Amino acid sequence: MSSNLRADQSLFEATSGEFFTFHTPVEAPVQYRLHLRVLPDDSGILIVNATSILRLNETGTFFAWAKMQGGNEEDILKRIENRYKESNIILKTDYRNFEAEILNIINNPDQAPVITSTGFDSAFSLESSNTPMRVNLCLTYRTDPQETTPRPEELSTEEWKQTIRKTYDAGIPQILLFGGEPTLREDLVELLTYAEKLGLVSGLVTASSRILHDEAYLTLINEVGLDHLVLEVDPQTTQPADLQFIFDQDLFTCIRFPVHSGSNLLDWCLELVQRGANALSFYPADLQANYDLTRLNDQLGIHGILVEDDLPHPVHENSSITPHLFSPEVEDPAIDYSYTVLPDGTVSHQGDLNSTLGNINEEDWGKLINNITPSED
Repeated sequence: MSSNLRADQSLFEATSGEFFTFHTPVEAPVQYRLHLRVLPDDSGILIVNATSILRLNETGTFFAWAKMQGGNEEDILKRIENRYKESNIILKTDYRNFEAEILNIINNPDQAPVITSTGFDSAFSLESSNTPMRVNLCLTYRTDPQETTPRPEELSTEEWKQTIRKTYDAGIPQILLFGGEPTLREDLVELLTYAEKLGLVSGLVTASSRILHDEAYLTLINEVGLDHLVLEVDPQTTQPADLQFIFDQDLFTCIRFPVHSGSNLLDWCLELVQRGANALSFYPADLQANYDLTRLNDQLGIHGILVEDDLPHPVHENSSITPHLFSPEVEDPAIDYSYTVLPDGTVSHQGDLNSTLGNINEEDWGKLINNITPSED
């Protein structure tokens, strides 16, 4: 189909910046939820079942909006026909292709959180603001399992909920919870439940042994709404078989690990994927490991294995610059820019924790990322 069908702009009832939600009727044989954010250029971001994110061009955005108004296929096609000057046969074919893309995602839940493989893609939106696809929430600097008491600077449960609500209201579709060690927050389940209630896509970056050894805990955070898990392990002490229970969950799982100088991890990685890992992420354990890391990245590319390279590294109160996960020669320059909220509410760019944009307790996202000049601490 064409990039955008010919349209009567006056009939586009979905207003830029608006957020729409849809749930299939109770009698529908296939149940799912849709969340749509309309961008200033009339392209959009569609979230399917709070797990998969699609960037849509103008046509796909209008198809999604038309569907979310409810009714049967005839009702939806009437809305589309009122906008596009094409034959009913063409419009019906294009709409059914769009519907097929949605059903494909619903029937294949273990997909990456960001999907850009449809005929309705708008991979490079003309959106005029800096509104990101994702926000990283650093819940705590704590890493010691014995340190169970929240530190004075940490936002309270209600303050984190307010931050999550502001993220939703800004039309940002995804949050990624990390630390420190985020599982040390006793309210982690409550925060995930709240994000799920709003319909946000949620991810968790953790190195906690609790994920490996407490099956009930993993099952719980999965059931309350966690959409994707990034679990850090050490290849020197963890075998792929040790992670089988995690892979058996209905949960997109990325395994992250350090690459040491002189290591050969291809077979280890291949077994991870064979057992159910959806993606891998890795970083050099030391400066001498960059060659080995680059080689592994090339090897995994040959095997078509998904490598995630846009994940926040754990931080602590003395962090100055977040380390890169890759050496410069394999860094991907086309990654969406993300923002990080530190435990006290301070907002920074993901790759530069020295750059302070303000505090989420005091401002909303529109003010923080569009109107404030970064300041150096």
